Amino acid sequence: MKVNFRVNPRHLTVDLFMVVFSFFAALFLRVNFVEAKTFLPAMYTHLPLIVFCRLVFFVYFGTSNILWRYVAAVDAFRLAKSVAASTVMIIALSYLLNLGVIPRSIYFIDSFLLIFILASARVARRLVHEQSTSMELKKFGERTLIYGAGATGQGVLKRLLNDGELKLYVVGFVDDDVKKIGKEISGFKVFPGMEHLKDLIAGLQVKKVVVGLPNPSQEFLKQLVATCTPFDIKPLILNSSDGTEIGQTFRKIELKDLLVRPPHKIDLTSTQQMISGKRVLITGAGGSIGSELSRQVLGFNPSRLILLDHSEFNLYTIDSEFRDAPNYNEVVVPCLLDLKDLEGLSQVFSQYSPEIVIHAAAYKHVHLVETNPHSSILNNILGTKNVLQLSENGGVSHFVLISSDKAVNPAGVMGATKRVCEIMTCLAGERTERIFCAVRFGNVLGSSGSLIPILKKQIEENKPLTLTHPDMERYFMLIEEAVSLVLKAASISKPGDINVLKMGKPAKIVDVASSLVNLMGKKETDVQFNFIGLRPGEKMFEELYISGNELETEHPDILYVPKGDEYPTGFTAESFAQQIQQMIEASRAGEKESLYILSRIVNSNYEHPTYQGELKKLKIVSPSKLPS
Repeated sequence: MKVNFRVNPRHLTVDLFMVVFSFFAALFLRVNFVEAKTFLPAMYTHLPLIVFCRLVFFVYFGTSNILWRYVAAVDAFRLAKSVAASTVMIIALSYLLNLGVIPRSIYFIDSFLLIFILASARVARRLVHEQSTSMELKKFGERTLIYGAGATGQGVLKRLLNDGELKLYVVGFVDDDVKKIGKEISGFKVFPGMEHLKDLIAGLQVKKVVVGLPNPSQEFLKQLVATCTPFDIKPLILNSSDGTEIGQTFRKIELKDLLVRPPHKIDLTSTQQMISGKRVLITGAGGSIGSELSRQVLGFNPSRLILLDHSEFNLYTIDSEFRDAPNYNEVVVPCLLDLKDLEGLSQVFSQYSPEIVIHAAAYKHVHLVETNPHSSILNNILGTKNVLQLSENGGVSHFVLISSDKAVNPAGVMGATKRVCEIMTCLAGERTERIFCAVRFGNVLGSSGSLIPILKKQIEENKPLTLTHPDMERYFMLIEEAVSLVLKAASISKPGDINVLKMGKPAKIVDVASSLVNLMGKKETDVQFNFIGLRPGEKMFEELYISGNELETEHPDILYVPKGDEYPTGFTAESFAQQIQQMIEASRAGEKESLYILSRIVNSNYEHPTYQGELKKLKIVSPSKLPS
């Protein structure tokens, strides 16, 4: 037990007065008034010993440091221990010191009486505090319902009752358990659940709803948000992450709560062993994925972290973020460089000799890639080719390609280039027998240029929401979790593997938009949805697997395909290398032949719509009709 000898003088003084009162009260409870007079001299003799022993153990057990207005059962147990221990010491010393004769039962009567008095005083102070807080909240606080009458909900109630600064006045509980409905908890009635919530909000004039459930499901939260939105109520949940709204205990429901399944715990021991003390190069380090990779890698104490990006602003942003790191000057190296510049990239490898390369740089926005295919091929494929070549020759032990679900049966240039990069990485892993691998996953919340910020802006400006199709689905994952899984996958991968992150269930884009509308305090009926149809390169449903032969790893959210996914029919490494070089040369010349070569490599029925003079539709042709 850790002993805290700091004391609250005011509390300790009051406690000692109660010690004196209890000691003499015990005498009058034991004998009548006439008999008591005969014992008073011995009582006075015992009094200094009583006060001293109680004082010693009150300080030892820290009973004076208990905040009376927040007293709980655990504090009563601490009081009982201090009284019991001091009583044993009093009895022993009174006999050793021969302080006079008093009824022996007084020691025990005094003990029980003192525990009762000490505890009652504290409970009374708590009741006064709660009553005064309740009256203030009733007058000035917002009327609040707690959804969930279990242990978590009762914990929420205690927090709201004890913290007047939250200004939330509890009017009752809501619960779906029929056994609890109609009962009372701490004087607050339990009302029926979701089906009656609208009537309760209206009837009780509720202004806030706090979720008192430990792990509320996505469907529950969606339904709760939809129910509360017409009343301009934004439900609060327990803050177990990094939110800071409404103090630090509760936060508003966010889109990630409605889309992303709860993450599994990730054992990063192997990641720590892989990165600690190593020289790490991250390409695209200023992007959404790259910047989070940089943050997490820096936390694993690499000996050198080379941040490479061709965007000056992105590189400046992530570099500025790290400038306050204690080891910045010795560890962090910002490199402003284009991956297509093989000579400049070679100088970086020669100067810093990276041992781990995480390749996140790529053009990823489907629409822009479709309208700029040649520059995208050069950036994504030539850039990856250069990084792979230098990684092979430079003895890099781990090479990790950040891939995409769009690489599976690609419908456009972006997905097709990513699939080519996967194949190049897998072949490099087989050649070198080093950990050259790819990690494939879907959309991450919070990435730059993603759908969510666009929809938010349209909602704020009261504009129609621009969506592609009511049935379109996408996978979503938190960017922090995705990056942690990428690093974990890299640490357990084998040469040439493609690792696939489990993304949970895909979500309909229209449902995402509806949830976002509700979260922003608007009704779906007030917002117009404008469906414009699939754009070039887009798919109705994204996929994560090609062959379906994925195997499980030690982590439940990471699957892997040994030696890469299925290659096209008749595939050979030699012809693949030749086609890559031909495609790069054609792209440099701006020739559409590069797109036909890309289509043949990934075995896709894709023909770029730019050359048909139409950007609204994607023309699919048979591979047999493509130029050989």
